[in-house]
Amino acid sequence: MRVAVIGCGAIAGTHVAALQAAGQRICALCDIDREKAVALAAKFGLDVPVYTGFEELLARERPEAVHICTPHVLHAPMCCAALERNIHVLCEKPLCISLGQLSDVLCAVHGSHATLGVCLQNRYEPNMLRLRETAAAAGVAGGMGIVAWKRDADYYRSGAWRGRRDTEGGGVMINQALHTLDLLQWICGMPVSVTAHLANDHLPGVIEVEDTATALFELPGGARFCFYATTAAGTDFPAQVQLSTADHRTLYADCSLLTEQGRLVAARRLSDPAVGKREWGTGHRELVTDFYRCLDAHRPFPIDAEEGGKVVRLILGMYASQGNRIPVPELPGAGAQTH
Repeated sequence: MRVAVIGCGAIAGTHVAALQAAGQRICALCDIDREKAVALAAKFGLDVPVYTGFEELLARERPEAVHICTPHVLHAPMCCAALERNIHVLCEKPLCISLGQLSDVLCAVHGSHATLGVCLQNRYEPNMLRLRETAAAAGVAGGMGIVAWKRDADYYRSGAWRGRRDTEGGGVMINQALHTLDLLQWICGMPVSVTAHLANDHLPGVIEVEDTATALFELPGGARFCFYATTAAGTDFPAQVQLSTADHRTLYADCSLLTEQGRLVAARRLSDPAVGKREWGTGHRELVTDFYRCLDAHRPFPIDAEEGGKVVRLILGMYASQGNRIPVPELPGAGAQTH
């Protein structure tokens, strides 16, 4: 399939490597900074056209699929533009940064013959799959997620869109911690309410969004899970998910370890990803392969707009909470004006 990669920043190389491993044909690259696209092409030995305009690429190259790896605020409008042309889309997280954008994407999906997938690659990690199987079989009494990473002022200076509410959509929650929160709702179930507290403990004056967050989520049956995230840590620790089952077992998982009642169940040595940071996990290759396998077989991709929008709704609920217990925002109707 002819695929274009849109946005050639930090995560784009991971997508290029996964596309090559999946046997897909990269037909073009696009970035407003042409040199970034040229450097990415050189790194992976790609002899393809380079564009600085998204619309021009779509019109001239007519790709069958695009991977959206741009700043957060551009994800939803670019997804909509591609879907309106019946071009398949695999979008990096977050799918969107507002309920209005989510509504726009849902409307575009419903009016398109193309498929949209969201890149929540940690759902393909073996330990997380085993946790979900355990939860489904035993029932959930509670859960907890922890993300403690280091993102300093230099990181935020690496892109003008970073750390700004209108372009990033938020801070640690909508960027670094989104994957782990998504895993918790995927494993435990979609919460109905949230109580959250946000702070900028580390970089006041540098960013205008949160670098630290805590939250309590309540599930329909009365169970709860808690969440803690920060980018003020001194280094990057493994993102953790813990699960308490209805039959009184406690399980812990990160990408390399799985324990039950403190006993090691599974361990694997993580090979270095082809590109990118270790804390991103190693699921991109499996997710990208599955996306194109689903397209070839004319099957729905499991992480669609509604599924990928769940964690965004949870995060937007955290941002709206201000320390109060509030309902998790509902899925908007397609085309609803909820910006």
